[in-house]
Amino acid sequence: MLDRVRAPGPGRAPVPVRRLRPPSELVDRDPELETLGQAWADALAGRARVVVVEAEAGMGKSALLEDFVGQLDDRAVHWLRCDEFERDIAFAGAERLLGGRIRLVGCSEVEVGRRLLAWFGESQRRTGALVLAVDDAQWLDLPSARSLAFALRRLRADRVLALVARRDGADRLGRVLTEDPAATSVVRLAPLNADAVTRLARRLRDWDLPGSSAGELVDRTHGVPLLVAEAIRGAARPDELVGGRRVSWTVTAMAARMLAQLDPATRALVEAAAVLAEPADVVVLGRLAEIDDPSVALASGLSAGLIRIDDDGAAACAHDLLQDAIYRAIPLPRRRALHRRAVELTLGDRRLGHLAAACDQPDPDLVVALIDAAVQARRQRRYALAAAHRLRARAVCGDPELRNQLLLEAILDRVSAQDLAGADELAPLVDPSAGGALRPLALGLLARESGRVQPARHLLREALDRALADQDAELSAAAGVAQAVLDVRLNEGRAAVDSAGWALDSADPELAADARTNQALAWWQRGEFEQALAVLDGATSPAADAPWDADIIAVRGVVGLYAGQWPEALADFDAAVALDPVWRPSTNHCQSRVLRAKTRQLLGDWDGAAVDCAVARTLAKTGAQVWNIPLAYGQSIDVPAWRGQFETAADYLAEVDASLRVLTQAQVLDVVVDHRLTLAMARDEPDAVIDLLTPLWPTGYLDRVGIIRVHRWSQQCWIVAHLERGDLAEAERALDRYRATLERWPGGIVPHRLGWLQGRLAEARGEPIAARDHYASDLLSPETRRTPYQLAEVLLALGRLERVLGNRREALDHLGQAREIFARLRAAPAETRCTAELAACGLQVTLSDPLRLTPREEDVASLVARGYTNKEVAAELFLTPKTVEFHLGKIYAKLGIRTRGELRRLRTGR
Repeated sequence: MLDRVRAPGPGRAPVPVRRLRPPSELVDRDPELETLGQAWADALAGRARVVVVEAEAGMGKSALLEDFVGQLDDRAVHWLRCDEFERDIAFAGAERLLGGRIRLVGCSEVEVGRRLLAWFGESQRRTGALVLAVDDAQWLDLPSARSLAFALRRLRADRVLALVARRDGADRLGRVLTEDPAATSVVRLAPLNADAVTRLARRLRDWDLPGSSAGELVDRTHGVPLLVAEAIRGAARPDELVGGRRVSWTVTAMAARMLAQLDPATRALVEAAAVLAEPADVVVLGRLAEIDDPSVALASGLSAGLIRIDDDGAAACAHDLLQDAIYRAIPLPRRRALHRRAVELTLGDRRLGHLAAACDQPDPDLVVALIDAAVQARRQRRYALAAAHRLRARAVCGDPELRNQLLLEAILDRVSAQDLAGADELAPLVDPSAGGALRPLALGLLARESGRVQPARHLLREALDRALADQDAELSAAAGVAQAVLDVRLNEGRAAVDSAGWALDSADPELAADARTNQALAWWQRGEFEQALAVLDGATSPAADAPWDADIIAVRGVVGLYAGQWPEALADFDAAVALDPVWRPSTNHCQSRVLRAKTRQLLGDWDGAAVDCAVARTLAKTGAQVWNIPLAYGQSIDVPAWRGQFETAADYLAEVDASLRVLTQAQVLDVVVDHRLTLAMARDEPDAVIDLLTPLWPTGYLDRVGIIRVHRWSQQCWIVAHLERGDLAEAERALDRYRATLERWPGGIVPHRLGWLQGRLAEARGEPIAARDHYASDLLSPETRRTPYQLAEVLLALGRLERVLGNRREALDHLGQAREIFARLRAAPAETRCTAELAACGLQVTLSDPLRLTPREEDVASLVARGYTNKEVAAELFLTPKTVEFHLGKIYAKLGIRTRGELRRLRTGR
């Protein structure tokens, strides 16, 4: 349960950590407490920290957290105690953290992460600093875990300490956080050794245990503090702990012994709490236990250490390890009887869980009810809950064929929830001899989303073939879309058109929309842009706000961008981004930001492109987005490369290279080549360009990139590289091939730049008049005039040529225009070249301020210059307002300014 926190007075500073005493049942935890104390000191200094405390159950994780935060001002502490049942309810944890009355069903994980960041910001504003203690994080539902991890990773200059307690091997919040260890520490609690046991016996009972006795107790309890402490408390004298009495000190044995010492009413109450498995009012527990005076039994359970009361007055088992042991110790008939009574005291999904647990034989009616609940949960996109209901239905189902079907559908639900680890756990249970299309569909989707391309290709093809043979329209549509998605990712447009066709007329609007988006992408891959747009025409819902509408609009933007319709594409990407709160897990979510960055870059909005890239990188690492990391980090290379930030660009390229160890598909590699070329061209490394492209020409590379009209950039780079090396013969041959390619595949995502290339070749040959005519023709090209950087490069080339020809006035005019564009874009290397040409004309021009901001500071500065408030900047970049304030202070100091207005004037020239 989330404890209620009293609001402090305005401006109240948090209480710093004091020297702490070890908890009563833990010995030698001083190093761990010191680690927590240092982390809190860092947080108070404005360096947000995360500490993951991990150990097996019973090792004292909760006790360590409680002992630490118990020494702090409780107004700065927020608890999130996770509930095993709620692990299958999407955003259950996040809803409780945000206040309990907020409903997040239908929100994307990124939107929930944005709300959590706002919550962190508001909490700091109220209390000065914040400690978030997450206990039993292994039970946190996966969407909440990913959203919370997303938010915690975005904290920078925030006074926040997050303490996360989890069991060893848990694969939710703790694992997600430790994948990004920049601000994360991991504390692993070790078992007690003989010396620690000796000190604990002295503290609890004033006994002096010999070393041999302490060692034997360690062997029998495995050093688990909970067991050691209970063994010492339960013995009448020290010799009962060792020697001939070979008591098995396990959790089960300890629970049985503790229960045996209780009176019947207290034991019934404790057993009821273990079966109910959630904090409950004492009246409810009393009704479940069927006892007359539950208050007396509750007091007895508290004194025995088997019951705890939370801050809301609800009672539950004192420890989840004890709860599990007590539950197992209850005789099966009584356990089922308790579950049957719990059915009358619970509602909704919990009630269904108790119904399933009460069953001792197949129950067809309950199977139907659970399947209905699963269908309803899936419609609400609560996929983990749908999987849980199907697995419960499977447990009470007597039909082997239906049991296998339910298992496969649960795998599909977990894949939809992006819980690939959970789906992998179920996969070995599938009957390999089961017929029909469902088995290959479920396993094929799991393989596809995990990046295992070859198994996915085989399984999804089998699923579609079987569904068609069985004349199952619903499965044919689902298998067709699943196959089409893979075909599109593999750049197999022809196959994708056919695969998606099986679902175009599906009665399921979401499935039909997915078919349209993938068929449109398939037509685009075949170079049929008009056909692609026709498929999307009228595909959105009337209000254009359904989750799948975001995909449709984004894909329409993709086609428009590659067709050269840049303003229309930008409008579509803007509309898709506006639907951030409802995006489904989809590669298109990240790619809409990637391609909006590309569009903005072409149109000269480099700051906006950099912001989109920052968001895309965040989205790419959220969930199971293995297909997006190379695309997001690849696009991130371009702006810093042209601005001369070569180290930053190289860092992004290193991330791309790491991601390509998993994915080696041509479509991904072709995109990455373009960004490698950008970095090589920006560094003026013609040999690197030739080394990149030489192996590709004999392959089908040019055909692949030509069909979708992205051949121009690589061919332009090849021509320029040979010109720079002085190989004019190869440059001319390449230019002839380029002309032929332009005729074969007209249109493209970048200007053709034919005049600029011909002009450079003419200059190299000593033909300045012809070169001037070629440059002038490129200046008249509408494609060139709408791409500022390319326009400035032509102006620079023409200005340099006019200077050489002695036409100083014309040279100054062209060079002045070019420098103005380069300065606005902050393209430092190109501006330096332009300034040198102006100096050669006799005009001394001071270079604009060198680029001194970090990439994150650049993102903040660009948004502030656009008029965003700190809160709006935080929402756009997935930061907290506190972090934005921190970056803004650094920006002001570096640029020598003091106000937002000065920053806006500096960036916009107005």
